Amino acid sequence: MDGLIFLAFIFLFLVLLFVFYTSSGGAAVQEASARRTRRRQQVQISEAARRAMARAGYEGGSEYVQVADLGLLAYRHANEPKLVRGGAVLMDTRYLRPFADLLLPYPASGEVRFELIDGEGRLRYADEAQYDLDGGRNTIVPGTWLPLEGKGISHGEWTLRLLAGDTLLAVHRFGWQPVGGGAIQRYIASDGELSDALQQALAARQRQAVSLSELLADQEEQPPVRARFDRR
Repeated sequence: MDGLIFLAFIFLFLVLLFVFYTSSGGAAVQEASARRTRRRQQVQISEAARRAMARAGYEGGSEYVQVADLGLLAYRHANEPKLVRGGAVLMDTRYLRPFADLLLPYPASGEVRFELIDGEGRLRYADEAQYDLDGGRNTIVPGTWLPLEGKGISHGEWTLRLLAGDTLLAVHRFGWQPVGGGAIQRYIASDGELSDALQQALAARQRQAVSLSELLADQEEQPPVRARFDRR
């Protein structure tokens, strides 16, 4: 009888030991999977985003907000935007709208601000809004766009600035290209089609024109509202 009780205790001990190691192993596997996911997210950063973060002096990292991609949506027709990330924008573009992909290590919320500054240093467009963001990749398209039809476009490089609260995340520069010759073909081939995530983000945002007179009423840049990405 004592031998049976001893064997029962041994069996119970082995079962508990097995459960312990299985649970520990599962947690280790989950953590390893999370690390692999973070590494994959780290490498999914466009060259334009890398240059823009470097130009802004922002160093990001896996535990911080990172800019995975950014660029411009150029509308030569009302509902047919072209993605311009590394090339120039055609001068007959009717509307211009920035976009960005942000990588976050955890769900968070905060202010995101887009600015477009022309070649003479004037603020031509600004959109600042509160966003609730998920952990991982988030495609952000502002709810406004800059109308250009019939407006003068100053010469020189324009600048797209991306801020999170009072932190400058990225500085992207782009130029303008006259229409003619092979310009349209180069324009179409330079950056490719819109991603599914970007198309979904566009569909989810209601467009609202911004008056240039309102934007230019105060030539000086206004500082963005101080905000942080706070965990949700």
